Amino acid sequence: MRRANPIGHRDRQAGFTLVEVLVCLAIMGLIAPVLANTLTVGWRTTDATVSSLSDSRNRALTPSLFTRDVQNAVSVDTLVSDATCTTAGDTLLVRLRWTETAVSGTATSRAVSWVLTSGGDRLLERRWCAAGTSVTSSVTTAHGVVGTPTVTCTSLAGATVACGSATRVSLAVTDTSGAFTASGSRRAS
Repeated sequence: MRRANPIGHRDRQAGFTLVEVLVCLAIMGLIAPVLANTLTVGWRTTDATVSSLSDSRNRALTPSLFTRDVQNAVSVDTLVSDATCTTAGDTLLVRLRWTETAVSGTATSRAVSWVLTSGGDRLLERRWCAAGTSVTSSVTTAHGVVGTPTVTCTSLAGATVACGSATRVSLAVTDTSGAFTASGSRRAS
């Protein structure tokens, strides 16, 4: 005696028919290129977004830190012979120094060197020294730097002067997206 089938179920327990497999393959043939194209566009968009965010970071971080360093500076120099706050292979752009006095009354010398690193991905770095000549910390402020950034030191009147007597210091940087400038005016002299 045969059992009754619930509605929509087949009598046999077999797999798919040849027609069903062919229809499935045809549908997959239409869907697969669309999915592949969508993934490719997504990856390209992600790469462009990451690059854009990096460039935006360069343009925000560099001026912020550089302006603060110049405002604090009691002395400004570009002396390559002085190894304060640099490491081997750096191209020194400018060094800024000041003294901070702690709540306890202890005075501490500070130095910041803005350098261009050598190597594949040319980086603009801010090297900070709490005391002495060794690097305490380093922050990369720009990636993919093109050429060598230039430092311009000017007087209050705007005339180009030696950095030691400058009132205003500017750092011009070019990266893969274009040029930008960070500058600041010294509070101390």
